Amino acid sequence: MSMARISLILSAAVAGLTMAGSQSSLAQAPTAPAPTATPLVAPPSQIVLEFASSGDMAFDAWRGGFAQRAVAAGRSPAVVVRILSGLRPDPRIITQDQNQAEFVRPVWDYINRAVTPQKIADGIARRQQHAQLFTDIERRFGVDADIIAAIWGVETNFGTFPLSYDAPLALATLAADGRRRAQFETYLIALMEMVERGFAGPEQLKSSWAGALGQPQFMPDVYLSTAVDWDGDGRKDIWTNNGDVFASIANYLASRGWKRGEPVYDEVLMPADFDYALADGTSRPISQWVQLGIRSASGYEYGAPIQAMNAQLYLPAGARGPALLLFHNFSVIRTYNPSDRYAMIVSLLARGFEGGAGLQTPWPVQIGSLQRNELIELQEGLNKLGFSAGAPDGMFGNNTRAAVRRFQQAENMPADGYPTPALLNRVKAKVTGVDRAAAQASAALLRTQTSIKEVQRGLIRLGRLNGAADGEVGPATRRAVESFERSLGLEPTGRMTTFILSEVRTAVSRLPAPRPAKKKKRRR
Repeated sequence: MSMARISLILSAAVAGLTMAGSQSSLAQAPTAPAPTATPLVAPPSQIVLEFASSGDMAFDAWRGGFAQRAVAAGRSPAVVVRILSGLRPDPRIITQDQNQAEFVRPVWDYINRAVTPQKIADGIARRQQHAQLFTDIERRFGVDADIIAAIWGVETNFGTFPLSYDAPLALATLAADGRRRAQFETYLIALMEMVERGFAGPEQLKSSWAGALGQPQFMPDVYLSTAVDWDGDGRKDIWTNNGDVFASIANYLASRGWKRGEPVYDEVLMPADFDYALADGTSRPISQWVQLGIRSASGYEYGAPIQAMNAQLYLPAGARGPALLLFHNFSVIRTYNPSDRYAMIVSLLARGFEGGAGLQTPWPVQIGSLQRNELIELQEGLNKLGFSAGAPDGMFGNNTRAAVRRFQQAENMPADGYPTPALLNRVKAKVTGVDRAAAQASAALLRTQTSIKEVQRGLIRLGRLNGAADGEVGPATRRAVESFERSLGLEPTGRMTTFILSEVRTAVSRLPAPRPAKKKKRRR
């Protein structure tokens, strides 16, 4: 059974422990007579916390070290032990983390599954049900009520989605995994503070796989800094109190810079021969986009107030799909979840709640999309070619998008930053060319007539050499080798090397098998 062992080294006979956030002492020893007794605080380095083994040595080593860091950060040893005891890392959580839908699912699939007529109808009904509450909160915080409702709908389906994970386990599993250790350790320490201050009991510690809490799906540090007690009952109840839920979402967006009354996005039409490299995440004045020929798809005229605003051009499915101008408030929504696709869903739902239409330009599903293993292959290829896509993780984030755009520019393609199967094949061909050039440069010369004859026979079959295979590297053979090298996209050298032998063998193996010679009929 897990336990805490408190080791105090004192020169006097007194030993007392004062915990951050607690008025009680965990351990106390007799004291020498003194006019006044002053409790002594044990240095964090002298507080040793022990846990029963989880059966995972790496997890146990992380937990032991983190427990010390949590106490050093001011957390109660008793709460640290309570939160971390009995945990065993959950591999399902790591799988979820590595396969987040907003990064690995085709954009049209991800958005169409979330923005449905039923979801919009449900949102409209919820808006009407809580109409006065939404109006009051919008007036107080300046955040569009439809955006608040949309985030509520996306995060927990208007509060109906069951949260089936244990927050301490989810956060500990992700922290121990190491990919984002510091981030999830910060969340765990904040969760411990929530427990110490009485904000969360066992029921409130149910979470998503990532450890997000309540109907707004706040991480623990966000709860501490942002949750709101809307009705003044002394509790910031993001689990069951609609006023606290809506006001907390609104306060989050307002504190991240939401601009009252400003738009979120507008779908636009692109002129012919547009330079898609300008869709690079840079915000530019609307007046500049208008000068470049961009027009509102809805026919909306960009007047003086709008033209003075900045927006970035976003192509969620590349040059052949919808195009959107994203205003400042879109980037504020994105702070809730660092995904353009997530912010699109919230924005489209909010537009639907207020009676607006969805996207007019159809999704270009015919161009295809990449699976996670293909995205990893793409990232590896781009890195090998010097385009710096970041660590190959199979998630299509900003680093990979920028690398794709740089590759497209180098290849004189529309630089829309969107990865397709055709683009992957092009990257793979370039990587093959780089590998071949390196192999060509380092290959050794063939030394035996047998090997030279084999190359000549292969070149004859490939139609690049006339005559017989004589084992001599003469002018005709060198010209045939140069012709073959050009067919591989390489600089012609005419050198008869081990590389040429290998490539000729490969090329010949792809030829159809020769037809057997017909037997001559014997005359009788």
